[in-house]
Amino acid sequence: MKKEDLVLVVDMQKVYLKGNPWACENVGKAAENISKLLDRIIELKEKSETPDKTGSGDDIGNNASVDLSSRTINGAEVPEVMLTRFIAPPEEDAIGVWHDYNNVNKEINDDHVMEEFIPEIAGYVEDFPYYDKSTYSCFSHPYIRAAADRAMVHGGDIVLMGVVSECCVLSTFFQGADLGYRFVYLRDACAGLNDETEKATLKILEGLAPLHVRIMTAEEYYSGTSRMASI
Repeated sequence: MKKEDLVLVVDMQKVYLKGNPWACENVGKAAENISKLLDRIIELKEKSETPDKTGSGDDIGNNASVDLSSRTINGAEVPEVMLTRFIAPPEEDAIGVWHDYNNVNKEINDDHVMEEFIPEIAGYVEDFPYYDKSTYSCFSHPYIRAAADRAMVHGGDIVLMGVVSECCVLSTFFQGADLGYRFVYLRDACAGLNDETEKATLKILEGLAPLHVRIMTAEEYYSGTSRMASI
């Protein structure tokens, strides 16, 4: 984990929970590993905020502004973190096949509860910024694209977590690869519709590793392990 990285938590929304229209079998497991990683980033931030009692008295009690989306928080080297939600494009903005998409998925689009973050992730919006997008790829959003550009310029990676592995996550990867970004795919923090589609996504990414992407677990990313994780 490097402070130059951009960690993307992609579309962890209620529509993907068990029993809901686009349920992903392993979304619970992915949420658990995402939470562990985000908690560790927050922990680093909190440790950095602890006053150094060996320093001067003027240093104790300062309430400096803290922004968890920044690369350095009071000296702690933490990556930039952003969360996304997929929100269907308004009909007046829908282009081409997105008109058909809205027609096919009208019932889901009209149920705004399905757009909400799942409970395990919802609390993190108090710590990290989130952005709504109306395309599969996260890089359609200008703020996320700008953050990814910063990561690339400074030698960081784009770290992918979330759902759906074979759709929004993979689409984000391919657009980013064309833009020159380097990726880390956290295989136990991403969920597809089922085990088969998750394995298919990994097979595609393995064919582009290690030049474009490194595949590892959330724990390996946090601990700095550089070896490739196997399926």
